[in-house]
Amino acid sequence: MRQILIILLVLTANLNAVEIQTKGSQMANSVKSANEMLEIADTLFKKSDWDSANKGYQATLKFALSEFNRSVEVEALSQLARIRLKMNQKEEGRKFLKQAGDKASDSDPMGYSRYLGVRGRYEWLDNDLVSARKTFDEMYIYCNTNGLWSRTVDAAHMVAIVAESPEEQIEWGRRGIEAAEAGDVEEWLGPLWNNLAGTYYDQKQFDSALECYIKAREYHWKYSGEIAKLYADYHVGMASRLAGHPEEAKKWLRPVLAWAERLGNHSAIGQTCEDLGEIEISKGNKAKGLSLLKRARDEYKLEGFDKSWKEVWDGINARIKLVESN
Repeated sequence: MRQILIILLVLTANLNAVEIQTKGSQMANSVKSANEMLEIADTLFKKSDWDSANKGYQATLKFALSEFNRSVEVEALSQLARIRLKMNQKEEGRKFLKQAGDKASDSDPMGYSRYLGVRGRYEWLDNDLVSARKTFDEMYIYCNTNGLWSRTVDAAHMVAIVAESPEEQIEWGRRGIEAAEAGDVEEWLGPLWNNLAGTYYDQKQFDSALECYIKAREYHWKYSGEIAKLYADYHVGMASRLAGHPEEAKKWLRPVLAWAERLGNHSAIGQTCEDLGEIEISKGNKAKGLSLLKRARDEYKLEGFDKSWKEVWDGINARIKLVESN
């Protein structure tokens, strides 16, 4: 595994300075503009450090207001709204989204495209898929016209998610992949291949899902963090099982289980145990398989799925009951 230096961006009370710590060294950089602060906040967002990213976008907003930089102001407000989605504060986020919408202009490609991406996500999570589709369609055309390739890919990715039919989801998933390849934004290819795999999975086209998960893994291992790599390996194992290759699946799933145990990732432990349990049951090893399923249930409870993801929780309990009764 490539070792990736972890960069910690510490926002000080004085917004004129940011201390950047890297493994083995430290250096201080002076933040001089709203654009620089936005880049730092975006880096924190990509690392899923929501609290620090939130502080970063607040700092960005202050810089933008002091510079009368309307474009960065719209981007910061939009991202403050998006952060609220990540922090389960949707209603508070709507206030930031409205402020961004009031200031956004289609003559400003960076601000307007960022606003569209966040507005569409609110519509999607409000289950207003018609409005979300219109917003992401607009974003795709707008970003493509303005040469914003990464955001073009994001738009295609989101259209694939909100599209009604599997055929459209597959079409837009592949369109997003083509845009990422053409725009030289390979870091998008892991999530894009992953989502396309998910569509095939939902359609029970497991051979196609496996092919896509293998492609997703290639790019996750090139660009993503450890958790994404863990799940990339898990998905290859899971899809291998469903595609009828149990021994190949075990070659992936056993190392994933050890990895997840080292990280204390209860969700990944549970999912891996569930797949390994199903493999054992399919081979006639009922007792061993049932033990793995019960461990999966225990891990799901530790993860809080009994409250937060009832579909998975009810599913594992029903499966255990069925195996016990046969």
